[in-house]
This record gives sequence, C-alpha cells and structure tokens, in this order.
Amino acid sequence: MLYEFVPEAGFVVAADIGATKIIVGVANLLGTVVAERELETGPNAETALNRVAETAHQMLSEIGGQAGSACIGVPGIYRPHSDGVEQALNLPGFEGLQVRAKLEELLDMEVRVDNDVNLAALAEADLDIDQTNFAAISIGTGIGMGIIAGGELYRGGTGAAGEVGSLELHGSPADSNAPLILEDVSSAPAIRKQFGQAAESGYPTELHGSADVPEIFDAAAQGDPAAVHVLENAASAMATAVMQLCLIIDPERIVFGGGVGANQVFVEAVNAELYRRHSQPVEISASTLGRRATFLGAVSWALDELHESLVTDTLGSQR
Repeated sequence: MLYEFVPEAGFVVAADIGATKIIVGVANLLGTVVAERELETGPNAETALNRVAETAHQMLSEIGGQAGSACIGVPGIYRPHSDGVEQALNLPGFEGLQVRAKLEELLDMEVRVDNDVNLAALAEADLDIDQTNFAAISIGTGIGMGIIAGGELYRGGTGAAGEVGSLELHGSPADSNAPLILEDVSSAPAIRKQFGQAAESGYPTELHGSADVPEIFDAAAQGDPAAVHVLENAASAMATAVMQLCLIIDPERIVFGGGVGANQVFVEAVNAELYRRHSQPVEISASTLGRRATFLGAVSWALDELHESLVTDTLGSQR
C-alpha cells in the first residue's frame, strides 16, 4: 500500500517568548513556515502566553488548518517536574504559573516547553546533522547555552544544564563583593557599562559613553582604544569560559548567537584569544539563524512530536 505525503495534512505551532518580543508561527509537516508574526511580549508571563495562543488560533483560522502539536521557547530555566520557569529575570510573572498546562488549556493540543537557548541549539543541529556534539551559546542581555551530545539535546537532571552565564571568573565586580561571573563581563549590559567606565577613566574614544554594543565593536575594529579595551576584556572572559566548557563537554564546535555573540568582531576576538592560549582550540562560529533561531528550533521539536503521533496513529489504525 502506498501513501501520498500531504504537507498541509497537519500543522504545528511554534513560538519564542522573549523579554520584549514574541515570535509565533505555524509550520506544515515539512517544516515550512506558512504564517509568522512578531508581537509585543506584554507586562508579564501570563499575558505572553495568552498572546501566543490568541495569535496561533488566528493564524490557523486564516489558513484553514488544524495543528496537532506546539512547542514554546521560554527565557530562564524550565523545570518539567513542576511545569515552572525559574530565573526569567527579564520577564516577571512566572512564579506559580504552570506553563505547559496553561498553554495546553489555551491551545487545546499537546505542548512542549523548553528553554530558548536549548531550542536554538536544536535549530543549529538541523543545519549540520553530521556534527552531533556541539554547543550553542547565546550572548546578549544574558548568556545561556544549549548542549547537543550524541545528537541529542542535553538538559541535565533538572533541566538547568547550560547556565553558563553564571560561571565564576577570578575577582569581583568593582561595585560588589559578590563573585565575578561571565555575565558581569561579556553580556551586552556589561559591555555597555564597561565602555562607559573606560571612557570616564580616560581611555581615548570617538564614541559617546552611552554607545551600544554594535557601535563599540565597530569602533574596536577601527582601533578605538576604549572600545578595544572593552572588547578584549569581554573576549578574554568568554575564551576562559569556552576553555572550561571544553574540558567538561568536549564539543566539536561552538556556535555563538545573540546580539553580542553573533557579531563577527566579537567572534574573531574570542577565536584570537583561544588561539593565543591553545594550539588547537575548538572551532567558534557565528550563528546564521539570527533572531529566529529559537523559533525554528521550536518548529523542529513540535514536528518531532507530531510525526511521532502520526506514526503511532497510522500503525494503530492498521491493526
């Protein structure tokens, strides 16, 4: 018996909930995105979940389709056992909110929930199926990592694997007695803060002290002393973290994403620091997926769930 594959026989819903923006869309059985929208996140997590569901229903109605599964990326640590999100510092309202249960109620379908960087790692894995051991590190407002080990996403025992932004470095922040962590040096807010401090302390610069990260990195590439100083600090801290990670998970390559990580000037600076310290360092490259990485990873995982259910239903109907 032969079966004809019809891509529009089923659809999936995918979304990436960020601190200020949401990407939500619908894809067919081939993974082709047939509808996609960007929304304001809103003031809290519950508002964000409601907006995802409302928009998904609107898109499915417009295309005349029905979705069989959904996957939603969230900031912070998703704990499957409690169905809760922790440490989503830039989006309030997750406390006491059972995320998967709420979404399944709103969407009326099976829903998978995962950390946004984990899903970005899945999207990167889909681009290069031959490499089965690598890491995707998102460097922006915060720093997080998704780990692919043996071709599978590694979440750890409680879902908290990859919180690399909290890796401790030597020293303490200038304005605190707390341990110095990676996010204190290499995140976007830290880079902006350090640049302002460098300008105030007398490092020559053509930029205003409130310059944003792309401007700082562009100036560093042109030799601006203050910008070079900040870039070197951020790249050195990231190189230290990468070398520690390599001792633990031994990735074949690492992909940098996010507003800081995907910047080629930053990638080249980290690679240069790694080569200065090691004759054969791990390969670092910038993500080519941009802001849609988490969304595309959510599409991929939702499709896996739908394909599994379709196979199970088909085999069951033949018995």
